[in-house]
Amino acid sequence: MNVLKKSLAVEPDGTAVNLGHLFLRVSAGLMIFYVHGLHKLEGWIAYLQHGTPWTLAEEVAGMHMPAPLASAVAATLVQFICSLFIVVGLFTRINAALLVCALTGAIMQNLLAGRDPQLAILYTLVVVTLVFLGGGKYSLDARISSNTETKPPHQN
Repeated sequence: MNVLKKSLAVEPDGTAVNLGHLFLRVSAGLMIFYVHGLHKLEGWIAYLQHGTPWTLAEEVAGMHMPAPLASAVAATLVQFICSLFIVVGLFTRINAALLVCALTGAIMQNLLAGRDPQLAILYTLVVVTLVFLGGGKYSLDARISSNTETKPPHQN
């Protein structure tokens, strides 16, 4: 098979597709964890320990969101925890859907603050893709799914 023909071949269950899915899920999850989740968690901890102003809570309040502190905490926890679940591929679709909501807020926050929302938009697009794709072959979702399918039904 020549190189052009091979590059056009569609193998939905092929190794390259599965590895690409794994790479997309892990890299996006790690980047969201690091860029969006970790620094927000550090800001929240500093706020709790030292009373340091928490920029996220102030920006959420500026967006006129109800319960700005609670909303900031929720966004922080979703971006911190759900991104790690996506990395390992556990409950991928649910965690991706939660991240879509939080990242949509990040897009709005960037727009209202006059910052470039491109990175948050890109993460949102990737996470929306994961809502549709799920965890893939190399995920805990796949492992759990295969374990539940191979067990015989419980008899009383």
